Amino acid sequence: MNCRICSGYTRTIIDLGISPPANSLLDNTRQSVCSYPLVLEYCNSCCNIQLRDCLDSRDLYKNYLYVTPDSKMLNEHYEYLTRFLLSNKYINSDSKVLEIGSNIGLYLNHIRPFVKEILGVDPAENIAKLANAKGVHTICEFFSKELAMDLRNSKGKVDTIIARHCFAHNASPHDLLKGVKVLLDEGGVFVIENAYALNTIENNEFDQIYHEHMFYYSIQSMTKVLEMNGFKLIDILISLVHGGSIVFIAKHISSKNSISNSLRTHLQYEKEKLNMNTLARFSSNAFTLKEDLLKTINAINQRKETIYSYGATAKGNTLLNFLGLDNSIIKYCVDSTSIKQGKYLPGSKIKIINEDFKDVERPDYFLLTAWNYKDEIITKVRNKGNKDSAFIVPFPTLHII
Repeated sequence: MNCRICSGYTRTIIDLGISPPANSLLDNTRQSVCSYPLVLEYCNSCCNIQLRDCLDSRDLYKNYLYVTPDSKMLNEHYEYLTRFLLSNKYINSDSKVLEIGSNIGLYLNHIRPFVKEILGVDPAENIAKLANAKGVHTICEFFSKELAMDLRNSKGKVDTIIARHCFAHNASPHDLLKGVKVLLDEGGVFVIENAYALNTIENNEFDQIYHEHMFYYSIQSMTKVLEMNGFKLIDILISLVHGGSIVFIAKHISSKNSISNSLRTHLQYEKEKLNMNTLARFSSNAFTLKEDLLKTINAINQRKETIYSYGATAKGNTLLNFLGLDNSIIKYCVDSTSIKQGKYLPGSKIKIINEDFKDVERPDYFLLTAWNYKDEIITKVRNKGNKDSAFIVPFPTLHII
């Protein structure tokens, strides 16, 4: 296969088999959904990590059910990110900000007091409707060069474009960057936040692999794709959110901004660590965890104890389908998102229920598929009076709390 950034030759890192699109929740157990390969590849030329097989974006997002949670951890991250942008003068009170993949607009709403204008762009009709109802003006479209030209002609250029956890969700980053090139002011800033490839690899987070995540960006691959489209990477910020994320700061290539010390330091570390030996360990560790987790779950089953999963997440569906678990082993999945409740997870057909447990008994164990919200979830469960259920935490290492 070939790299979708630089066209270099790619080799397979890990094959997780076939899996349904992670957010394609079912209305009932009789409903079927197609499954597709989940194969990750690596390009030695630009250090790009990508899915081998990409699904059509319109199929993935036509009825999108991921709603950004109103989480203490995320709110703290929003504050952390905003302080970074303000202190480095990447945004200010005169900034006109557009966010691509803005979901229900929680981050735009957070930075609203610090900037002049905000605007969201999100392709999911149901999600854009929720954002607009919350007072965050959101255009329901896929961001493209054509949309960028329309916005430039009708509203003028913007000072800041933000793409948080969505830049990796399209098969051609070049197409998206063409739109950014059209709409971003000459002195403007492009802010990209994604799961960081090196964190994903080093922490064995193979559950981050699902069909929406078409790319797993390293500093080196991001530098390459930006340069190919007339931008340069000038700064980065590393955070712990979502198991390890990276914020890339890019400007037009004509910008006179120098590269930050943070970027230099992390790039050097990445060049030392991101190699085929590291990637081979990642694959081996994934299958080891699969074996160990199945042993743990089978032992619980043999003791006639009950297990529910906690978190109807995309990463959770990757884990459940990779392990081959279904509703005969895990009867329910607990989730706080109301639009998911009453539906069923794709592949495993586990029913999603709310956190009140009005009609079901509490389980002996929760398989914590939303492990990145571990502390919040455990605190919530204990505060509701459940002192007995244990938590199986699969990442970064398997342990039980």
